[in-house]
Amino acid sequence: MNRLSKAVALLMVSSGAFAQRGVPSTPPTQSPPEGTISKSDAPQVPIPWPMQMGIRSMQVRMRIATVDQVVLVPDAATYLDEISRWTLRERWPVLIEDDFYAPMFVRSFKPARVVRRTAVAALPTDREARRTAARTAVAKSWTVPGGGIDPTTPAEAFAAVRFEPLGIVLTSMDDPAWTAGVALASGHGQALLWLEGNCGGPNDTLEPSALEELSAKVEEAARATSLPYAQLGDTIDAVTIARTIAPKAVVRATPQWRPPRGAITKPGEPVAVTDALCRNEDGSRWAIAGWIFGNETRAAYGAMCSLYLSPKSVWEVNTYPTQGDWAKYGFREATPTLAEAGFEVEEFNGVQASVVGWLNMLMGGFTPDILLMNTKGNMDFFEMFPTGVCYPEDVPFEQKPIALHLIHSWSLTSPQARMTVGGRWLEHGTYAYAGSVYEPFLAAFVPPVILSQRIANYVPFLVACRWGEGESDQTWRVTTIGDPLFVTIPPSQPLPPRLPPSALDAARGESDLRESARDALINAKASGAPADYARALDDLVKAGDDAIATQVWTLAAKTGGTVGMPGASVALGPLFRERNADGFLKAYRAIDAPSDIAKDMLWQLWTQQLGGVDDPALLQWFSTQVRPTRPAVDLARLAPEIVRVSGADAARAAVAPWIDRTPEGGYRTKVREVYAAIH
Repeated sequence: MNRLSKAVALLMVSSGAFAQRGVPSTPPTQSPPEGTISKSDAPQVPIPWPMQMGIRSMQVRMRIATVDQVVLVPDAATYLDEISRWTLRERWPVLIEDDFYAPMFVRSFKPARVVRRTAVAALPTDREARRTAARTAVAKSWTVPGGGIDPTTPAEAFAAVRFEPLGIVLTSMDDPAWTAGVALASGHGQALLWLEGNCGGPNDTLEPSALEELSAKVEEAARATSLPYAQLGDTIDAVTIARTIAPKAVVRATPQWRPPRGAITKPGEPVAVTDALCRNEDGSRWAIAGWIFGNETRAAYGAMCSLYLSPKSVWEVNTYPTQGDWAKYGFREATPTLAEAGFEVEEFNGVQASVVGWLNMLMGGFTPDILLMNTKGNMDFFEMFPTGVCYPEDVPFEQKPIALHLIHSWSLTSPQARMTVGGRWLEHGTYAYAGSVYEPFLAAFVPPVILSQRIANYVPFLVACRWGEGESDQTWRVTTIGDPLFVTIPPSQPLPPRLPPSALDAARGESDLRESARDALINAKASGAPADYARALDDLVKAGDDAIATQVWTLAAKTGGTVGMPGASVALGPLFRERNADGFLKAYRAIDAPSDIAKDMLWQLWTQQLGGVDDPALLQWFSTQVRPTRPAVDLARLAPEIVRVSGADAARAAVAPWIDRTPEGGYRTKVREVYAAIH
């Protein structure tokens, strides 16, 4: 038997038949899939509960075929309609079309076809009607075409195939993150339940009474399933909260929320809400909680990443000393474990993990599927090896979605704020993230050597990032953002082949994005119209074809120039990822009002190249593009180059206006320090 078969066999012995432990029984109209393990094949070895979670989640994915396509929809109503077309025979990723998250997913998934759908009727305005529509979509996704069963609720659908849910999803149809909730309930086979009311904002801290109310609602939802949930290793071990809640809470001094032994606490200091939830009165866990928030587009993106992506590459960035307790959180022992599981592993130490090394890596964006990193710092900076500081402005763009374990203090204290380290990671596309909401100290984090062993053995990513049991697992300050059932299936475990896409359905307004790009390009060559080039460029970027998109932009610029070109903002992404610095600069300068994302790309692509600029006018222009919230970051890197080319007076003239433009306080003080350092 292969590695997965052995693991499945172990699971079967410890938990009984498939239908009794959450694996869908094969409907009468289907033949058993290849790789089905009979009970007689199973060695008599118990299996730990975290691995049970991963294998149960993975089995659902392995037994339901994935169609080799991505469907882009214009809105949430069409998204729900498309999800309702999933069945137990075949499924495919569905994303709400946008210029950032959907293309990032496509670049990683690499589908044979990208389909665009036209809109259906809007969702009903009545809350209960929207709930019914969501439940119906989940129920339909758990049926077999022609099976003679037409359930109206997920519970009826699961019962019809003798399936026990892997967990529960709590959401609200009044919160935009319901798009993730419905997809994860459908994708994994989970109970879809409702969590209403004010649970705080993504940058807030709950008072003890509010946390206790939220905790009671979560446990009541688990109890409502009538399935075993009260301890790890029973049926309900995962809780996904797909809606807005506060990430932090102040707790009462009770056994349920006591901190780990030796933790330094002061009255009023918070813990992580995702760590405090799903606790019994004695403090033991009954489930692992994950949290997804954001608008409909980003929430849907996060769910599709966890359901359909198969990470293959891991980067390990170690900024810590190699002595003392710091050494325990390095990656020397983790690397061979991950490599043996089939992951492509790159480790960055020493100079590679310095400020200069990091800034060099930013150009073009990061390429790994998983990033394991350790740094020191706070919510608005992170220290590199051996000294030197980077900022949220230096959080990388991601060429494809990243799952992140970040050993660092405070990164997720305000995850909706882009001026924090964690906020910028999430904005840039991170979909699974274990980090801290307050000062946790090293012992709060699972050391990489243990984390790597868990990842290599099918433990879900966010579960692997928690201690899970024992004194170290008491309520503390590490939070888990994302899907708790997301498994980083080791590349050594082969996945079933994808099904080829079926014919496009004109009745649903389906079109092939690459064919649309081809038609627009044919029109552009005939007409020379910038709008036709822009349409072709937009379709190519969303289809994941960066190299061709860059060529189209170059052709468009030669034909009609870049000034006022409607495709300039679309061209920035592929030009950035292709490290085409000059082409990027031309496109950027054709945009009247560059977005925050565009400015981040400009500085990440050009910061390390400013030393080669000898044009005084260009350096002066860069001083007008400084990011205004924390201008000292850009000015400190730009001023020495202006001094080099034009002298100290020119540098002071470039920096001085930013003193008055920056609000009073620490950020203005930093600008003054840059000005004072010019000589």
